Amino acid sequence: MNKRWHLMFGVVVLLAGFSSAQANTTALGLTLGQTTLNQFTKAWPSAQHEGRSKWSEGDIYSIPTNELVLEGIKNNAVIFNKAGRVTAVVIDIDKNKFDQMHQMLSQKYTVRKHNISVVGDKYARYENDNDVIELDAPHLSTEMTLTYSEKMFQEAYLKKSAEQLDKR
Repeated sequence: MNKRWHLMFGVVVLLAGFSSAQANTTALGLTLGQTTLNQFTKAWPSAQHEGRSKWSEGDIYSIPTNELVLEGIKNNAVIFNKAGRVTAVVIDIDKNKFDQMHQMLSQKYTVRKHNISVVGDKYARYENDNDVIELDAPHLSTEMTLTYSEKMFQEAYLKKSAEQLDKR
């Protein structure tokens, strides 16, 4: 198969499970708020434990990028909450896939905010029930970050980040 087919197949797998804006939010085959740590380790036995999240107080794992179908993934993190369920999936991917990813995500989710300039930062925020999906491509970076998270995780992240800034 050619590279374009691999890319399209990978994006379809990444976005699998999104039949409508009301469907559960799933990334890399993991459903936010539902997939348990036990289910994850069975599905991804080679995943590496990376520590604990200061935002969710749950475990953080990474999946070896060579095991992921989507080309261009540089890094990833699967973050669990205290109850041992996936609360966020963070994927660093080649920035040149922004327009394609934005188009696909826009068809699956409600676009809440977007700033897509020809030159400069590119950003889009989507929502699906109690979940937030963000696509963030800084201007001078070669990578972008695709984040799937429960709103509870994002609120905890923002709160604890603000507290850290106040301490400085």
